[in-house]
Amino acid sequence: MKKKSIYLGKIKLGWCDSCNLPLLDEMPCEICGNLAEKVQISPPGDIRPGFMKELELIRRVIDKQYGAGIGKHLIPDDKIILLNKVSFSDHMDEIIVDGKVLGNIRFNPDSKSWQFVPKLIGARRLWKAGCSKWIKVDEGAVNPITNGANILGPGVIDCSNDIKEGDQVIVLSPENEVIATGTAKKNMAAIIAKSRGTAIKPREYGPPGQLFLLKGGQNWENAVEANKGILQRYEQDAINFIRNVSNSYDKPKTVAFSGGKDSLVTLLLALKALGTSFWILFVDTGIEFKETVEYTHQVLEELGLSEKLLEKKVDPNTFWDLAKKFGPPGRDYRICCKSVKLGPTSMLIEENFPNGCVTFIGQRRYESEARAREKKVSVNPWVSRQISATPIQDWTALHVWLYIFQQRVPYNPLYAKGLIRIGCWPCPASKLAEFEMLKKEYPKLWEKLHNALEKWRKKYDFPKEWIDYGFWRWKNLPDGQLKLLKELKLSEKMKTRPLTKENYALESRNYSQVANRKKVQ
Repeated sequence: MKKKSIYLGKIKLGWCDSCNLPLLDEMPCEICGNLAEKVQISPPGDIRPGFMKELELIRRVIDKQYGAGIGKHLIPDDKIILLNKVSFSDHMDEIIVDGKVLGNIRFNPDSKSWQFVPKLIGARRLWKAGCSKWIKVDEGAVNPITNGANILGPGVIDCSNDIKEGDQVIVLSPENEVIATGTAKKNMAAIIAKSRGTAIKPREYGPPGQLFLLKGGQNWENAVEANKGILQRYEQDAINFIRNVSNSYDKPKTVAFSGGKDSLVTLLLALKALGTSFWILFVDTGIEFKETVEYTHQVLEELGLSEKLLEKKVDPNTFWDLAKKFGPPGRDYRICCKSVKLGPTSMLIEENFPNGCVTFIGQRRYESEARAREKKVSVNPWVSRQISATPIQDWTALHVWLYIFQQRVPYNPLYAKGLIRIGCWPCPASKLAEFEMLKKEYPKLWEKLHNALEKWRKKYDFPKEWIDYGFWRWKNLPDGQLKLLKELKLSEKMKTRPLTKENYALESRNYSQVANRKKVQ
């Protein structure tokens, strides 16, 4: 269930084959001067470093599929590993090593399991490492397969003994050269029996090629050094933007801080642009990870900015009281954001800046279609008296991370745990993969959420799969979730939540607010 890729801006990633390092904006390498080779990745292209927890997960998945120790061959310790989040029904990343995409790591919502899907270049590395899950075809089948034909049972002359239907399989020529990767449509016994029909559905194919490997020994300090010029340019452009916006509005200056990487970089840039002549806005929604709240105070103290903090603490019961009354929040039913984030932010501004303020926000176009469409300076329709400005709008996640590494400032420890997005932990915008992580790393938090969902599940008379497969994250299921519902042969009664009195009252109030806002505009 792969979704269509979304274009949110120019893909800014090149690679120095000599130094084996990523290069921003396809600029020349600052270490050796070599021109960048363009990296062929999928949109939107918001590449980021692979942190240790993520890399350990990828290695475990590869080992489980292809044999113990194989993951370390593909994902070595001594090379820069990048991940690129791409469109899928749940979480999926392209894995970039040596400037090439070796394959995808994805979380399949139907089986609730991780899977590595190799590309041709990744398959060649798997085969060199001595992997399992392979088939060998006769000479007559090679040419049709390298042109995209299905692999049929009669054309198979040998295969490993561990192939199951649905496995990701490597296809070999009689000379043991990798010519395709694909999905097994039969198990090993049926393939060996040469039963009629498709044995392997090819995903990627091509003529035999050389194994592409670059030298190791790189670290993130090297990557910063290779990109120091472009980082300096992006920094200066952002500083100039902050100063120009500040001079354009005779209002107090603030920085919105969330504890995430983007707001951290925005804070560092504001500090360089304005000194300490600004305030920091932080809303503790009551459903933040404790690490985020602790980190916020720690990093501000380290930067000497503790006295500039304006903090609004939301009662921890606010979210749960809201969910108890109106039902779980959804991606199409964002009742929580207004109550625990936007409303408290408005109150924080009204209490401290009655005539309004300018707020620098760590927002980037590569995060979503909505953010890609927004202007760099705008009036926030949901937060009264706030003018929003986004100095890192055109940065990718890799720009952000290289800048953090360059400035040697501590970042939120949740990233090291494998989280990509730092925010409210029960957020319905989270992927199923993220909730699986929550179950493992924070069982008490998951239990609290599950208990709240269970009460509504019973009230709606929904099956347990409503929680298990994350259908609760919508009030009305979108097409992709309806398709999953059908594939799992689950009751269609889950496609829309029943409307309670509370739901109806809230929807009526929201409709009135929208209508009134349109009249004002």
